[in-house]
Amino acid sequence: MGNTSMIQIEGLTKKFKRFTLGPLDLKVERGIIVGLVGANGSGKTTIFRLIMNLLKEDSGKIHLFGETKEEVEWKKRVGYTGELLEAYDFLKIEDIKNYLSRWYSKWNEDKFHKLVKRYKIDIREKFGKCSKGTKKKIEFIFALCHEPELLLLDEPTAGVDLVSQRKMKEDLIEFMENGERSILLATHTVDEINQLCDEVVVLESGRVVHQYNKDDIYDQWARIWVSNVPEIIKKHHHTIHYEIGPAQIITDQVSVFEEILHENKVEIHQIQRLSMEEVLEFLIEGSED
Repeated sequence: MGNTSMIQIEGLTKKFKRFTLGPLDLKVERGIIVGLVGANGSGKTTIFRLIMNLLKEDSGKIHLFGETKEEVEWKKRVGYTGELLEAYDFLKIEDIKNYLSRWYSKWNEDKFHKLVKRYKIDIREKFGKCSKGTKKKIEFIFALCHEPELLLLDEPTAGVDLVSQRKMKEDLIEFMENGERSILLATHTVDEINQLCDEVVVLESGRVVHQYNKDDIYDQWARIWVSNVPEIIKKHHHTIHYEIGPAQIITDQVSVFEEILHENKVEIHQIQRLSMEEVLEFLIEGSED
């Protein structure tokens, strides 16, 4: 195993009564943020739970930091937000901190107090009495305070107020500054992908159906208005979508496609790059068709 991979998943499967994850391959390299996107029920949370050993895979391998997960110590290098704190509903936030901090040799008490102040958390409050958004912020704080190398974030800003969402994005950018850390981030939020992610992985029905470098999306995804859409263009593997009236094509490789259109004597009227929101709509809804 190379030492640049923080996560390497190979042939992972997990079967449930009405849903099967995989076979699935996924890699997260050191120093990048990978955005995991897909419709509800596509398997994002299941992947996190398998990585964290909260579920047992039926087959396949998961390597973290270049090693298998037999060693207990790897969990001290990972920060996870995924409703693990629900078991502590009856405890005050301060008591949860006192309990969890003993387990982490790198627990940063100063960071904890700085973050609870930054997110306006009353640590005397019982966790079970907190709102959904406040619980998300508390999970986020606990994920950061033991100085992890890898963050596994399952929709961390869902239900969180806009000001705190902005602060969370700022804190994640700061987390990545030394270039040695990585994040796997499940999200439905286009802003988080635009501002944070280096790569985008699209899940559909438990499988990875697309994986792109974010910069390639900006450079290569485009809507092209054309004179006509011949059959060879309709069936081309770089044609994501087409319409006849007015004649237009969505492609994920505009630089290549311009040449293909010229070769097939199709006149180009206009080219417009797509926004990330438009691209994700085609990727997610297109996968469901």
